This record gives sequence, structure tokens and C-alpha cells, in this order.
Amino acid sequence: MSNIDFLVKNYDKKRIPYEDRGNEYDKQRKREERQRELKDIAYDLFAECENYKKLQLSSYQRIRVIYLVETFGKNIKKLHGTTKKESIILAFIFYIKLIELGTINLEDYKIFSEYGLTNKILLLIISRLCEHYMRNSPILPSGSTSYDHELLSRHGGKI
Repeated sequence: MSNIDFLVKNYDKKRIPYEDRGNEYDKQRKREERQRELKDIAYDLFAECENYKKLQLSSYQRIRVIYLVETFGKNIKKLHGTTKKESIILAFIFYIKLIELGTINLEDYKIFSEYGLTNKILLLIISRLCEHYMRNSPILPSGSTSYDHELLSRHGGKI
């Protein structure tokens, strides 16, 4: 082995041996960067929604959308694999407004067609959102402190 090969082998590493931060630090930093990117997309969409009277979000609604973005941040593509992140976040916004207003038509707003959000995609995203919460939250009778009630448990008893 020549001196050059030895030097290339020694210094052609991503990490310096005495450096404190390792691969875990890089992974965490990338996760945080992705979360920031998704939040920036959400804030940009909030600004675009201000142009439409019925799509303007209150501060509480914005907090709810940001909560959904943070919850699904690393798995946002599991809600719909082929659509853009912007469309998924826009579906979150639509979902939050739909809860408040009751009826909104996608066809009435140009912003939805700009980002490629259709009724079919929206229905799939909201269905998977509901499925996620159904899987991760047990059904309990009100006032119950027990999590293994046989009748009302999703993973438990027979009806």
C-alpha cells in the first residue's frame, strides 16, 4: 500500500475519530430539518389560504394543523404515497375547516386544484388519518380508568 492509499483510507471518512457527534446526531438533525421544512410548507399554505374567506384559519385551527403535521411528520407519505407533501398538509387544513363549517366544496377553491388535491385523494388521506387514530386510541366508556374492558376494547373481547 502506498502512502497516498494510506492517507486516502484514513481521511476519506465522514467522521473524524475524536469528534463527539456521530451518526445519531446527524439522523436527529435531519429529522428536525424535515419537521421544519413541513412546518414552513404549512405556514406558506396558511398565507395562501388567507386569500379565501372561508379558508382563513384561526390561531387554534393553525395549532391543530401544526399538531397533525408534527404527528405525521416522519410518516406523512404513508397517508398518500404519490401526492405531494403540500397536498397532504392542504388536506389537513381542509379537514380542520370541514369540522368547523360542515360543508366545503373543493371545486370552489383554486388552491386545491393548484396543488392537485382532488376529492378522491382527500377522502383517502382523511380515511387514513382516522384509521391511524382509531388504531392508536382505545375505545373506553366515559369515566373508565381501565384499559381492558372486554366489550369496548378494539383488541379485546367479542361482541
